Amino acid sequence: MRFRFPVVIIDEDFRSENTSGLGIRALADAIQTEGMEVLGVTSYGDLSTFAQQQSRASAFILSIDDEELGAAADETTEPTALKALRSFVEEIRWRNAEIPIFLHGETRTARHIPNDILKELNGFIHMFEDTPEFVARYIIREAKAYLDSLAPPFFRA
Repeated sequence: MRFRFPVVIIDEDFRSENTSGLGIRALADAIQTEGMEVLGVTSYGDLSTFAQQQSRASAFILSIDDEELGAAADETTEPTALKALRSFVEEIRWRNAEIPIFLHGETRTARHIPNDILKELNGFIHMFEDTPEFVARYIIREAKAYLDSLAPPFFRA
């Protein structure tokens, strides 16, 4: 029996033909070329259900665009995308404190992410600053380290 532990990519543009969609699909292709399975979805959906169903994921890549972060009603409220991101990260960390979570976005996007969210992430992937193959190897290394930590020593032997 073979267990599958895909890298889960959550990006609303995953199937779009815009620049963001092309970039995230190039990363997904690079991860698959390295031998890992990729599951691409376009939204968080019901957070608790999604987190339960993806309990066998090896890593999460969450994509957020700079435009999404500017969608607050006024200066005192948090943008909807940031609320969803915070809720998702909290739900995943509540269920699994060790699974790698990466944020994928533009370089300037990182400035808008609060520190309480950033400290829960394993990394921020700057869109188009590195090759998809380079980023894929980094993600796979983190995912494999996480998967190796799951099995007790008896089963690893």
